[in-house]
Amino acid sequence: MRWRHRTPPALRRLCAAAAAALVLLGLVSAPPARALPPGDVPAIGVDTGRFKLPIGCTITLGGLPVFYLPTDVDVQGVAPVQLGPGQEFWLTQGSGSITFPSWLTALAPILGIGKADARITDLSIGASGSTPEAVNIAKDRPIEIKDIAIEAGKPLKVGAPVSGTFDVGPFTAPASGATTLQFVRATAEVDLKSSLGFALPIKADCKPAAGNALLKIGVGGPAGQPPAKITGAPLNFAEPASNELVGIIHAPYACTLGGDRLDVGIAVGANIPLTVRRGGSFSFTRASGALTIPPETVNKLIGKGYTTAAGRVTTQNLHVDGGTPATQNVAGAGIEIPRTPLVRDQKIVVPLPADGTLTAGPFTPSPGAASVAVSLGEAAADFTFNGTTAAKATCAAPSPKVYLVENPVT
Repeated sequence: MRWRHRTPPALRRLCAAAAAALVLLGLVSAPPARALPPGDVPAIGVDTGRFKLPIGCTITLGGLPVFYLPTDVDVQGVAPVQLGPGQEFWLTQGSGSITFPSWLTALAPILGIGKADARITDLSIGASGSTPEAVNIAKDRPIEIKDIAIEAGKPLKVGAPVSGTFDVGPFTAPASGATTLQFVRATAEVDLKSSLGFALPIKADCKPAAGNALLKIGVGGPAGQPPAKITGAPLNFAEPASNELVGIIHAPYACTLGGDRLDVGIAVGANIPLTVRRGGSFSFTRASGALTIPPETVNKLIGKGYTTAAGRVTTQNLHVDGGTPATQNVAGAGIEIPRTPLVRDQKIVVPLPADGTLTAGPFTPSPGAASVAVSLGEAAADFTFNGTTAAKATCAAPSPKVYLVENPVT
């Protein structure tokens, strides 16, 4: 109430205008607190995520900045977990929204504002070290939204695009290292429409308020890989908290079992902070995973005479760049793999653990580190086939690296 008492009426009216502008800046990454539902696990090599990134929006009227509002943009999308040198790739299935508080919309009746038209002229997503370094998906075709309803005293949540999803790209990956997907900026030109017969044109410019790293993708392996444009991935995430991501990363693993190479997938889902304060730490919460045995590997096991598989995951290392501990085994005392039938030509997705969650962290930034990156490391499991035959599987860390998160140190 103190803010309202001290703010001049003219500025309050501009706040109402700001509310209508800001809701237009929706962009394009929770697993449940228990086991990952198999239907929510994307294909091997796919990352699905939802992010709630703090942003700050400057509102201008007649070219003059008149108001600044900190808020969040709720973003979700799909990307590959690894890239080859020079590989073409996209962020796909992009969508999102932004929500503004009821105190902003409560001011709208001052000018009789009930609706707004908008043109989003800049919606830029970046990929560090890639070419181009940023793509403005609204450059050639601005996103137009007509007759946005403004209800006084109610929170306002508006998504972009108005319907469906959008793709960001193509980007071309660098020759080596990694590329980080980022929210760069968004700009909207808005006409606020009054029942009194006039329109008030304003502009909203929004940029990240803290870190803007959404997803880090490792680059390596052979060149000449086909374009990575993923479609049809499941995106069933609850809204994360501010400055938090929630997602599922499904990494490809090459494992050795009894002298044979077997390809599997290991999925990890969690809620993870997007930044970490210097001198602080962060952990993964609501963390869980899944083991995927693709049809080709199932058929190899059946070819050995196996009809069922069970066991225990003994190692699932996480590697930490720029922080401590350098390595953490999140399997702890072990994670049971329940007895599962093997059916020819059918993949198996086994939630791990079957119930409950995993512990990952806390991770603490090293002195002077600009960021802390956590990636998937080595894995191992003790298997029992047909209830009697024991065998140990060992799996090297994925190459190139599969990153779970890269947190800027703020």
